[in-house]
Amino acid sequence: MQNYQHKLLADLDQTGFGIKYENRLSAYTPPHWHQAIELLLFVKGTVTCKFENSTLRAKPGDLYLINSHEVHETRCSRDAVYLCVHILPSRMCLYVPEFDQLQFSLAFDPEDQTKANAYAQLMVHMQEILRQTKENPQAYRLEQQSRLFAAAAILVKYFSQAMPVEERSLQRSDMQRLEPLLEQIQLNHSEELSLDWACGEMGLNKEYFCRLFKKNMGVSYLQYLYQVRATAVCRELEISEDPISEIAERHGFKDQKMLSQYFKEIYGCTPSEKRKFFREVTLENREEQ
Repeated sequence: MQNYQHKLLADLDQTGFGIKYENRLSAYTPPHWHQAIELLLFVKGTVTCKFENSTLRAKPGDLYLINSHEVHETRCSRDAVYLCVHILPSRMCLYVPEFDQLQFSLAFDPEDQTKANAYAQLMVHMQEILRQTKENPQAYRLEQQSRLFAAAAILVKYFSQAMPVEERSLQRSDMQRLEPLLEQIQLNHSEELSLDWACGEMGLNKEYFCRLFKKNMGVSYLQYLYQVRATAVCRELEISEDPISEIAERHGFKDQKMLSQYFKEIYGCTPSEKRKFFREVTLENREEQ
């Protein structure tokens, strides 16, 4: 996942679709949202996706959908592999004017044969997109586009409902207010971004800001900031041999105890244990080649 909260999706093309084939190494992504809808086909390993009031645990063969502006955080096992299709609502409005007013869900009664057949068709499109992406995305470009449009049409026809106007307006209003702040955190997470600074950026008193942030992101402001920092530390541990203390300081952790606390909450291990894990995986990959 790229820039951040809302996350900017570099894989989207001019048609409003994007395709990513992801192989994650025990990856964690802090709470975030996208303007695009995410359609995920899980291929290998496990992925846990946590929402405000629910948690999804995906296994190979599962297909999940995450709506636009839906805050979620993800944890991937070491061997997790999945296909991610992004669908940008604003672009789909060229074909279905009310597309950005729809909420999608793949849940349905197994006795509903019409939806069961539609779901099966959707799976076929996703599996073919996966095959084409792995083999040669350029050779299959036109066919991929046709399957992407077919998948979007199935979602609209069988798995959508209109979102209440009040709910839609309130949700997007909050997201738009938070968006500039969250992008600043992503780009400048190593700087001194205190709670007072965040309140000043938003022009809100502390009590109201804390309620607004927790309601929309599912964690407190400081929890979120430290999660972003810990995730950045983890990414650098995979590629850098610098001392952990230097990496921690580069990403805003002046206190290594604070880093260890958040790191263990997220990854279930210490930074040094994670670095050892990365080294073992690199060695295994070399031996397999």
